[in-house]
Amino acid sequence: MRESLQPHRLDRDASQRRARAQAHLHRVRRQHRGGLSLRQRRLLVVAVAGLCGALFGEVLLAAATGGAQRPLDAIAVRGASRLTPAEIARATGIAGDATLAQIDSAAVVRSLESHDWIAEAVTLPLPGGTLVVGVVERRPLATVTLENTLYAVDERGTPFAPLEPAALPGLVRLVTDANISPRQPSPSLAEALRLAQRLPQLGMAAPVEVRVATEGDPEGFALRLSTLRARVVLGREDLDARLDDLVRLVAARPDAVAQATSIDLRFADQVVLRSAPIHEGSADTAAERGRAAPRNRRPTG
Repeated sequence: MRESLQPHRLDRDASQRRARAQAHLHRVRRQHRGGLSLRQRRLLVVAVAGLCGALFGEVLLAAATGGAQRPLDAIAVRGASRLTPAEIARATGIAGDATLAQIDSAAVVRSLESHDWIAEAVTLPLPGGTLVVGVVERRPLATVTLENTLYAVDERGTPFAPLEPAALPGLVRLVTDANISPRQPSPSLAEALRLAQRLPQLGMAAPVEVRVATEGDPEGFALRLSTLRARVVLGREDLDARLDDLVRLVAARPDAVAQATSIDLRFADQVVLRSAPIHEGSADTAAERGRAAPRNRRPTG
């Protein structure tokens, strides 16, 4: 079975409509690639299916009788960037000698969406012998290691696909000892991603690592940034406010921040900076209100 769309013997006007529709699809994909929410990308898949339906409507009507008995001649893929047409064709689960009449579209969609990298799929069989497959791929935003396996993590905090260690360099690294299940959305990983994405909005570099503590651990979330030596502890409460505190601290006391190895933002009214190694006489100071950090003071969360 061939896996690329082959030209069909259509009339000249149909060929021109196909070219115009494909050009429009390419423009839509260029405009929306990389910045869509999951809901928006779902709508894009529906739009692709609608365009395909409009494009081939006349052909469907002209070949309504007997077309379903044609052998599957080609699989045309729309929406893929990471996966190849051959990989998507295999993910359909369709046998190489299948006819259009034998294709169960719902089963094909289920097979496609069971693939680690495919979030959404639609299919459109054409009587000329082509099956159009539209997919929305999952977008990796971070990585996390679970049970000694590196996974890509999407916007829902789902560790959705195993990765080779050298794959997708530059993504934020999530670290956790919490009980996270592969291929299941994790609210704590989703929150870690949100924090990582908020820092650039505040004018700071994105973190290279976000650590998620186990439930009950007061450290909560902790950051490591490429621009800071210090490990930044956020806790679990008022996280946006604590990121704002970090931005103000870096602007107000750049020298102290540069020397610190730990910045603790969990206290309600002050920021605690420490320098390692922690021992008698080492640096341990409170910032923002200028008071010393009480040794018996507990973080707020």
